[in-house]
Amino acid sequence: AIFTLEQIIRFVAFRWMIFAKHERFWNIFDMVIVFFSWVEIVIRLAWADSTTSSIAKLMKLPRIARMLRLCRTARFLTSLRVMVTLIARSLKSLFWVLAVLFSILFVFSLILTQGVTDYVNAASTEVGTAREDSEMLQKFGSLFKTMFSLCQAMTNGRDWGEYGQMLSPVGLDAVVTIVVFIFFTSFSVVNIVTGVFVDGAIEMSKADRHLALEKKHRRKQQTACDLLELLIEIDADKRGWISRSDFMAAIERPDVQDFIESLEISTGQTAVLFQVLDVNGDERVDLVEFVDGMALLQGEAKTADIQILLMQVR
Repeated sequence: AIFTLEQIIRFVAFRWMIFAKHERFWNIFDMVIVFFSWVEIVIRLAWADSTTSSIAKLMKLPRIARMLRLCRTARFLTSLRVMVTLIARSLKSLFWVLAVLFSILFVFSLILTQGVTDYVNAASTEVGTAREDSEMLQKFGSLFKTMFSLCQAMTNGRDWGEYGQMLSPVGLDAVVTIVVFIFFTSFSVVNIVTGVFVDGAIEMSKADRHLALEKKHRRKQQTACDLLELLIEIDADKRGWISRSDFMAAIERPDVQDFIESLEISTGQTAVLFQVLDVNGDERVDLVEFVDGMALLQGEAKTADIQILLMQVR
């Protein structure tokens, strides 16, 4: 009832705009969950036998998927949200990966199945090979069985050396075929597929606007904390501010220079740097002036900063 009321209020407030906003997929997802919940209630009220009870239990399964909303609401679970997003966006690539693997399995399975079939037909009159032929037919007797066996060998579900030994009576070409398959899939296809997924994950992580904003926010917080520690270290008298002499003495230290230069701030003109930090011109730089000034000086000048400077000069 609470979820239904939530959907009604949302629809009354936004009308059809809920299907046009950037969160339209989540809104549709919520509506589907509420719909299945009401279907479950109707089934329970209308029928009460064991069959419909089992159906009602099945209708509960989509409600479990509502926990996926945690990936959106819990912003602190950045890693989990990124992984779920990457998995969802990788489904298209996964389809083509499976298509490529299926094609490779089909080609090699066709070769091995044909070779095994020819061998069994030719050796069917020999009694001593009946047991070996039976085991070979269980693993390579049909195209589907051969594909399944190769899939086991490729994923280490079974040692491919056993299959090679099993196919040795067929001929050297069968053994070479399975060896080529293992080397081709293990060192070529699997590594290429892994590289494609890793590259796609990196690109999608860069394109994730929320992730980029969170990283930028965390970087700003970390920089502010580092600047605060630096100011406390320079302010040996614990006055809450530093003078020009304190700043000039600290800027000569190699560790302070390295830290400031790591913020992409030049330490070449220390006097000018202190004047920039001293906004009110009282020859003192307090905590707010130091942190804000360093944050503004960090990095290269942007186009907006240059345009503002030109406006002030005019």
